[in-house]
Amino acid sequence: MRYLSLILLAACGSSRPVVTWTVARPTSQERVDVHENGEIVFTATNGGVEEKAESLRMEKEQVSELGDLLRNQRACELTHDPAYTPTPDEGQITMVIAFSDQHCKVTLSASEWLRGRAREISETMRSMRTRPKRSGP
Repeated sequence: MRYLSLILLAACGSSRPVVTWTVARPTSQERVDVHENGEIVFTATNGGVEEKAESLRMEKEQVSELGDLLRNQRACELTHDPAYTPTPDEGQITMVIAFSDQHCKVTLSASEWLRGRAREISETMRSMRTRPKRSGP
């Protein structure tokens, strides 16, 4: 039985997040975790209450392409512009990268993610958010 437990733990460990994108606002938070096996998990917290997590799946090649994008856009070199003053209600976005060849944590104001080379990263990460299910046509 101990042997089986180790196999299960090893299988769980192979699904670690390689990118975490967290949008934090005063009363809410949204988080996208991209796992190395292609699973994407979206969670949201509103007013301190966590909503049901949703997940999607992408191909492992797409995970590799995401790593290439982050490397090519030099994501780990992004820094807050000291000349930029965020609005009082502007949230912050933190991206944690944990690929085998690149590791970092970058926190910028939401609008800073819409400038320069950060824009393509932001657009890519926002595209991974699951859309709410609609009823009817």
